[in-house]
Amino acid sequence: MRKITLEIKKAFEAGTSKTVGNTSTDGTIVWLHDNAIIKKENGNIYATLAGWNTPTTKERTNGIVNAGFHTVKGQAMRNNEPVNDNSWIKIS
Repeated sequence: MRKITLEIKKAFEAGTSKTVGNTSTDGTIVWLHDNAIIKKENGNIYATLAGWNTPTTKERTNGIVNAGFHTVKGQAMRNNEPVNDNSWIKIS
């Protein structure tokens, strides 16, 4: 896990604000390059690739909330099922 991801993960889990490089959180939402990629809502956690099926977006979502995103032949996947890389997926 990258240092940026670890620091943002700690802040997100604690519900505090933090910005490290291109990633930030207010404790409820995590943004990567100003795109919301993780959010807490009504006691649930959701993640999205925000239309950016990139190694960095997958590393952040997988590292912070264990989203399980990966790519097969250019298709965004989660738990070996295709996903829309713009959709919010309930993680927990």
